[in-house]
Formats: sequence, C-alpha cells, structure tokens
Amino acid sequence: METVSIPEGRRTTLCVSSQVGCSLDCGFCATARQGFNRNLTTGEIIGQVWYATRALGATPTNVVLMGMGEPLANFDAVVTAMGIMQDDLTYMLSKHRITLITSGLVPNIYLLRKVSEIALAVSLHTADNALRDRLPINRKYPLEALLPTCKAFVAGDKHHPDFEPDYVRKNIAESDGYRCGLRSKQSRNGSA
Repeated sequence: METVSIPEGRRTTLCVSSQVGCSLDCGFCATARQGFNRNLTTGEIIGQVWYATRALGATPTNVVLMGMGEPLANFDAVVTAMGIMQDDLTYMLSKHRITLITSGLVPNIYLLRKVSEIALAVSLHTADNALRDRLPINRKYPLEALLPTCKAFVAGDKHHPDFEPDYVRKNIAESDGYRCGLRSKQSRNGSA
C-alpha cells in the first residue's frame, strides 16, 4: 500500500490507495507486476488520511484515490471512506476536493453517479483502442463504452469528469477522442 503527500503552495493533495496490489494487470504498471493481494478496508483507507493529517499537522486540502489499486474495484469500502472524508465530524472535505481516478470500470462509474458527487477522473492513457488495449480493462470496456458512460456521469451538470492522458502520442493527441477529453476538462474550468 502507498500513500503520497503532494505539497503545492498552500494546498496539500494526498494520494491514497484502495487495494494492496491490483488485479487489472496493465502491462506497463509496476503495481500490476506485484499482483493483487486484497482490497483495503474502509478503516485502512481512512487510516491513510488520519496518518497524513497527524504527520502534516493539518488535514490535506485534497484527496485523490489513485494510489495502489483500482478504486472502483473496491467500490463499497471506497464510497464509505469518501463519505467519512466529507463528514462534518471528521475531515470536512468538500465533494469538489475528493477525486476518484479510474481506468474505466464502466458499471461502477454508473453506480458511483448514483451514490456520490465527488470528482471523477479517467486514466485514459490514449484515445486509440488498439493502444489502450494494453489495459486489459479496455478489452471489456472499450472507449465506445467508456465515453458514453462519462457523458452520463456528467448529465445534469452534477459531475465533471477529467480525462487523464498518461501518455499520449502526438498523432493520438489530434484524435476526436482526445479532443473530447480536453473539451470536458476545459468546460470544467469555464473555457471553451
């Protein structure tokens, strides 16, 4: 399990893990080479925030579920932990200060929309299915399934997903899928 604190001026972003290892088996990922051990409990997820708060002397301003593991594969514990992070009697983090990053577990994105208003980011990697197939999850949920799911997630302007292209080749950066991701991110920031 890993927890990372990223200080940036007056803000501190805390990246927390949701699993020990990961079962998605992405060929380029160091965590995947470790294999999957188990899901973290809600207490273990919150424990990362608790420990960081004590070590830093203040509550982090932002929490990102992007450490070890696929957060949506540990849905119940992660959703419960995010609720605790937002509670007025604990860390009082705004829904806008918690981001869940997923590789694209489509059914659980739909579920997340029903139970939480936190920020969603998709680790898109590329807008080309042939290249994105390096993520085994893309073979089950290709871009043709993922992008409509993200559009449904933002329906009614309740949510605003970001697309996180971890490595995008120049020719792919010009593709419609990637431009769609940029438009989504830009519209969130109020630009066209």
